[in-house]
This record gives sequence, C-alpha cells and structure tokens, in this order.
Amino acid sequence: MARYSSKKVEEIKQSADIVDVISEFVSLQQAGKNMKGLCPFHNEKTPSFYVSKERQLFNCFGCGEKGDVIKFISKYKHLSYPESLKYLSDKYGIEPDDKDDYGYHNNHERSYRINELTKQFFSMQLLNLDTGKIALDYLKKRGLDEQTLNYFEVGYAPKSGNLLWENLSKDFHDFELINLGLVQKREDEYYDIFRNRIMFPINDEFGKTIAFSGRIFNNEENTSKYVNSTQTDVFTKSDVLYNLDKAIPFINQSKRLVLMEGFFDVISAFTADVKEAVCSMGTALTLNQARLIKKYTDNVVVCYDGDDAGLRAAYKALVLLGQVGLDVKVAVMPDKMDPDDYIKKYSKESFRNILKNNTLDQYDFVYEVIVKKKDLKIPTEIEKAKIALFEYLDKTASSTIREIYLKKFSNDTSVNYEDILADYHQYQVENARRQNIQRRKESITNNNKVIKKEKRAVELATKQIIYYYSIYSESRELINKYLSFIKIDSQRFNNILYSLTALFRNNVDINEMQIKIDFPDLTEDEFKLFRKKPKSIFNEIELMECLETLMINKYEHDVERFSEEMKKHPDSKQILQEYNNKIIEYRKNIESIRRKRNVKKTTNSF
Repeated sequence: MARYSSKKVEEIKQSADIVDVISEFVSLQQAGKNMKGLCPFHNEKTPSFYVSKERQLFNCFGCGEKGDVIKFISKYKHLSYPESLKYLSDKYGIEPDDKDDYGYHNNHERSYRINELTKQFFSMQLLNLDTGKIALDYLKKRGLDEQTLNYFEVGYAPKSGNLLWENLSKDFHDFELINLGLVQKREDEYYDIFRNRIMFPINDEFGKTIAFSGRIFNNEENTSKYVNSTQTDVFTKSDVLYNLDKAIPFINQSKRLVLMEGFFDVISAFTADVKEAVCSMGTALTLNQARLIKKYTDNVVVCYDGDDAGLRAAYKALVLLGQVGLDVKVAVMPDKMDPDDYIKKYSKESFRNILKNNTLDQYDFVYEVIVKKKDLKIPTEIEKAKIALFEYLDKTASSTIREIYLKKFSNDTSVNYEDILADYHQYQVENARRQNIQRRKESITNNNKVIKKEKRAVELATKQIIYYYSIYSESRELINKYLSFIKIDSQRFNNILYSLTALFRNNVDINEMQIKIDFPDLTEDEFKLFRKKPKSIFNEIELMECLETLMINKYEHDVERFSEEMKKHPDSKQILQEYNNKIIEYRKNIESIRRKRNVKKTTNSF
C-alpha cells in the first residue's frame, strides 16, 4: 500500500473539495451557506445531511455521522483510511510519497485504462452506431430504455472479427489485450473474444471496470449464453459481485442487500426502485463473495429464480451466507419465474411487496426445500431428509436453532426426538472424520498443482528469455548479468541459452542462418523462439519478470538442496547452523522478489 505524509494528506484534502466529492453520490441543494441532502448512511425522507464548503466538513443531524472528505469516502465506500487516501489521490492525480511495489501500480492502472476504453467502445457501438441497432432493439423490447442502459453502461460487441483489437492496438501491446481476455491470436491473426454479444461491464467495489460478460440475444445454436472474461491480474470471478459499486449507497440506506442470479434481474430490480440489488454473475455464490457482502451489511434477501434450479442455488447460497454470520431471508418467486419475468408480468409494486412482506426466514426456507418433495411416511425418504437437514444445520445453525428444527422434524416424521438427536451426534463424528480425510487429500492435490504450475512458469520464462536473447540485442547484456543467479530446469534449453551467450561473446551475428548451423536438431516449435513475432517489441519489465521467475527457481532449488544436506549431518551444529542461515537468507530473497513484483509470473505462450 502506498504511503502518505501529513503534508500529502493535506494536499489531498485541499484538492478534493468535499462538496464536489459528495455530490457524486448524494443530491445536494443549497441551504444558506451550506448544502443539504438525504443522508446516505441512514434511511430518511427529510434531509438532515449538511455539507459545509467553507469548513470542508459534513454532518448528519439524524444519525450523527460527521467528518471530512476522507472520513466520508471511508464510510461511504467502506474503505480503510489508507484506502480512502489512495481513492482520492488516484481521483485527483496526486502521487503518494512512496509508491506501491515496482510494477504493480502501473500494470494495474494500464489494465483499468484498457478496460475503461473497451467499455466506452462497446457503449458507443450499442447506443450511437448502426452496428448495435439490432441489440438495442432487443433490449428495448425487454423494457430497458437508454437512460437505464447508460446507467449500467451496457454495450454491444460488434459481429466483425477484430474491430476492438484495431481500436486498442494503436495504444496498447497485443500481449496486454490477450492477458485481459479481450483478444486472442490464431496463427498470425488477432481477433476479438467478444463478438455479436450484449456486453455487461463488471466493476469492482470501487467502481473500476475489471472485466466483461457478453450475452447472446439472437438464440444462436451451439453457443454459450454467456461468455465471461478470463481470470486476470485485476479480475477473479469468484471475488466480485455485479453492481456492488452502484448499490453501496442504497445498501447503506436500506440496511440490506438483495442477492440475485443474473444481470437482467438486477437491472429490472433497479427499475422497480430496488437499487440495493447485486448478483454473482449467473454462477454459484462463493465464500469470498459472501465475505464481501458482510463488509457492507449484515442483512441479505436472497431473490433467486423460482424454479428447482433456483431453489437449489438459493439453498447453497444460504449455507455460505450463514457461515459468515449474515441474517438471511428468502424471497421466493412464484410459478417458477425469475425476478425479471415477475416484474414484467405483475408490477414493480408487487415485487417490492414480496421483498418487504413475503420473505421466508432462512431456516424455514431450507426446511421447506428439504421436506417439500419427500413422503415423510416412507423410511428411506425420512432418512434422505434427515441427512440433508443435518448437513445444513451443522454448517450454519446455533445449538438453539438446531434444537428447534430437529424437534420440528421429529414431530413431522413421528420419530422420537432422542433418536434423531443421537443420529445427529453420530453424523457430527462421522462428518469430522470425513473432513479430515478430505483435507489431507486436498493438501496433497494442491501441493501437486502448485509444483506443476511453478514448473510451467519456469518453462515459459525460459522460452521467453531465449526468444529475447535471440531477437533483441539490447537484452543480451542484462541476461548475461543474471546468468549465475538463475536456474533453468531443462538441460536442452540450458544448453541452447549458453550456446547463444557463446555466440554473443565471440561477436557472431545471431540470425536464423546461424541458428540452423548451430542447432540443426531444433523442432519446429523450438525454432519459433528464434523468429520475431508480429508486432513484438522489447519489453524490459517483461524480461525482468522472466529472469526473476528463474531466480526464484534457483533459490527454491538451493533451499531444497540445503535441507537435504542438513539431514546428512544431524550432529554437526556448525554445518546445521551454516545451512540454516542460507535457507533463511534464500527464503527472504524469494519473498523480496515476490513482494517487489506483486504480479503473476510470466504466462506468455509460444
């Protein structure tokens, strides 16, 4: 995290006029010397929230919240004090005293910039150009006007193969566009990932565009309904909730969050004046998303589709929401409808009424789902329902809640409560045993995955270094400087690199003809390392990341070697101390490199 001196904090306060900042989130009107509006921190109908331009302070006489512009952003955006300073310094272009670790800030800011321009490109296609007319007509038929589409920044990816790439490649490298999941390369041709789809930009909780989701609208066969951005340095799908950035002030006011399944549900809810709605992008809720919700509220209304799949998804979501301590209610859509369909068929008022007056307690909902299709007079059906109830209560419920629902189950099945309780205790013992076994299996699997990933990263970094050495003369001195500090696992690639360094030391020109002479047995795939790729440029940052990957590989190999040596000399304190000091030193070096980079290892492929 960047650091700010007291002098820099004052500069931020002077630059970030409190009226201008708050006006972005709250509608303010003149009230004498001050401005006033509805407080964003509690639900009110009469304005009691005042902002003083002269004193650069805000004060709510209703709930008591008050402070300066940094306090407002911290409270409104649910940010820590340093995060609030960074938000405002980024907004007003103020450099911190100490920047983030090398490469992190610039790489992320370029990603945000690319995504922002991409979002503008898609929006222009939908709302201002003939290419998006068919998509715009479709959206209007679904009841969405241009004002709503503008608010949610909905766009359209044109059918043509590479218009986005042509638009962005003038200012950004191809590998950046590929890494962000916007462009792909086939042989020597570049093409857009998103084509002929309605585009929903995905923002993080701070409002920065980090990814996209594209939806078909013309019922194409053999085509996925949604295509989402791949995971990138700035986007992990399981950590993000759609529309959270826009919903935060309404969550603050209503003291709740409405959780839905899809984009159109969220947008329809907004038109029905339910503006605190978010969704998990059509996928099952994750624990990280549940924790993100907990950051902003303790109260959630789950409003998923009313079909069997929606009920099952709601059930799974309740388990995770319960694990992080949220108070959850469930709004069940009738007739197997989704919220978007319900609002269209009935009314916005009816939808709001369901959320307000017709929700189920989470435990009542789960109990009903479990026993709904079970014949509780048949022993096997009773057993199935019992196990499902045990699973849910064990993950989320307190002892009191468990007793209530186990007794309810006893009454509904006419099975003695003491017998059910004994079965529950036995289930807990068996479940704990199963979890221990599963944890051990997962630990082994995860370790294997990490090793495989690290080997792949080393291989890719090795290939990239050989490519740089053979193509770019300006890279050779830098690579030579680090040769004794890196480790290449492949003996073949190691020989190739050292042969290249020998050519360089002997002033032999490194070209395709020379490569064929010195390496007559190269495969076609290996020979690609010595051909310049279209639009490829020398990138010292990328080269250093590759070298650092191989430096880490060497340190890790040496740590393992020293650990093995220590086992051979169990009685020699001097040798043990010497090796132990080396291990500590190398582990510190590894951590230092990773902290400095703070970015993923090189993933460029050939």
